[in-house]
Amino acid sequence: MIDASVASRFLLTEDLSDKAELILKGLLNETLDLKAPPLITYEVGNTLWKAVKRGYISLNEAEKRFKYFLRLKLNTIELNIQDHKEILEWSIKNDATYYDSTYVISSKKIGATLLTADDTLHKKASREIPTLHLKNYKESR
Repeated sequence: MIDASVASRFLLTEDLSDKAELILKGLLNETLDLKAPPLITYEVGNTLWKAVKRGYISLNEAEKRFKYFLRLKLNTIELNIQDHKEILEWSIKNDATYYDSTYVISSKKIGATLLTADDTLHKKASREIPTLHLKNYKESR
């Protein structure tokens, strides 16, 4: 079990970090059920890489944060060939990256609300699926 009291120190400080901390708290307290495509691991790794390259954190710190993230063991949404076809079609139709479209189609596949901090993705996805912008997230008690 991961200690919720130390969780926030593993987040990168940026816009909406306070909301991200609430999400992490909900995940750790098991009051939130988060699922994501396996792509999430690469996205987090890439974010940490950028933070190191920009001098925000050290490589050692990035490695600690990545290890912490991997220990969260998020539930993943497995995608099949048909899902990938739908992702490609959605990305072209909506002028969105394949990466972003993966989250949209994954949410659609399991009938879940897409949670995003990306204004553009929120606008595009909300036309088709339930979507919540991170800035509007409120802790459920």
